[in-house]
Amino acid sequence: MQIVEALVEWVYFHWVTIIVIFHVGLSLLTSLHVLLFKENERTSLAWIGLVILSPVVGSLFYWLFGINRIKRLAQKKHPQTFKKHCHHSKKINKFNHLPKHWNSAIIAGYNIHPVNYVADNRVEPLINGDVAYPAMIESIKNAKRHVVLSSYIFDYDSLGRQFVNALAEAHQRGVIVNVLLDGIGIGYSWHKSDRALKKLGVNTARFLPAISLTGIRFINLRNHRKILSIDGEVAYIGGLNVSKNNLVKSATHPIDDVHFKVTGPVIDQISQVFTEDWGFATGELIQFPRFNPNALEQKNNHCVVARVIQDGPDEHHNRIRWTLINALVCAQTSVKIITPYFIPDQTLMTSLHAAALRGVSIDIIVPEHSNIPFVDWVMEANFSRIMEHGIKIYKNKRPFDHSKVVIIDDIWSFIGSTNWDARSLEFNFEINLECFDTALNTQLTELFNLKKRNASLVTEDEMDNLLIYKKIRNNLFRLFSPYL
Repeated sequence: MQIVEALVEWVYFHWVTIIVIFHVGLSLLTSLHVLLFKENERTSLAWIGLVILSPVVGSLFYWLFGINRIKRLAQKKHPQTFKKHCHHSKKINKFNHLPKHWNSAIIAGYNIHPVNYVADNRVEPLINGDVAYPAMIESIKNAKRHVVLSSYIFDYDSLGRQFVNALAEAHQRGVIVNVLLDGIGIGYSWHKSDRALKKLGVNTARFLPAISLTGIRFINLRNHRKILSIDGEVAYIGGLNVSKNNLVKSATHPIDDVHFKVTGPVIDQISQVFTEDWGFATGELIQFPRFNPNALEQKNNHCVVARVIQDGPDEHHNRIRWTLINALVCAQTSVKIITPYFIPDQTLMTSLHAAALRGVSIDIIVPEHSNIPFVDWVMEANFSRIMEHGIKIYKNKRPFDHSKVVIIDDIWSFIGSTNWDARSLEFNFEINLECFDTALNTQLTELFNLKKRNASLVTEDEMDNLLIYKKIRNNLFRLFSPYL
């Protein structure tokens, strides 16, 4: 008892010294981690400054939100199995009908992400949830063998319950159903859709749960992918979460978006991404049906050359960034971008300006008001810099537009879940489809022009005449853009 009292007395008289030593030790350990594992010098300096100037809190913030790398342990547990089912051939296919100046881009593409480009695909844009959701639910109802679904947000609202019922009915028919939901995204809805699915017998899992003894330091790393794949016959990817807000015609707070129905051999690549994510989240390897080329409809509209580009804070890091840079180098006439958040890093900004200096017309559509006000402020702070060399920015006046599309010339397009910001390019697990097809580009250009008619052009005068407090506010928040 006397020892305890003596210890308490010692702590009482030396608590300041103890806190200082603890702060210095923790700050030193954290700063060493920053120096060893952070690539960007400015970001590293910012983190070290925060760690030193904010005792304990700065270090805690770094360990919770600053680490943006993770090891895919599922592949380590099943290395031979994943090698067998997930190996990508390095054979470079040649597509003679594509413009010659894209040949070098295809070679670079293999080096960026060694996954084959495959022909004979069909990619159909589905505008908003009013069109996409009925098609997705109908495909689930027609499933015969296996359904996999991955989503960042899956609200348990009137729309979400339709998906829950369709998935449960498929399970009751004997279809194997696997649903993977992000550990943070699931929290957008008070009633959890995965719990409802589990009660109905559907196999579900959470990707990096928000509360975990082993994964709390990865709370900032999210699975932003949206995947629905059925029987190896049809798949859906894009930016659409599962939420009634995407039913634009009836929603109180409508969200514009575009999703894509995919058929053809590239489905195997989409399904494989889910298989890897499921293996990482659960340690289980699922056997998903392969695409059957004999089932391919003999029609001329199956002509899209495509492949999946996956990205994340793991071994696939930076592949979407490099894919965009590679495509921008090949642009000859036009670049059209639709994105809800446009905060490109210096490398992407330089690539856009380099294309503009070559005479390429570059048009970018962003929402007039997104769902995150301080992101709007950061975008507005960058507008004047972005508009250099003739780049045009349009603010869409419609309800919040969550669409994500890149169109280059009349041949190349990039569709999927990725935004033009640090969160997508550094912290999120994303999936995009890189496509070559003039007909698809024509459809996407029509969508772009439709949105452009509802948008206003940002001008230099508008930016110059911003109230001074808005300029200060915008540029203050711009300092935090590497973390947004």
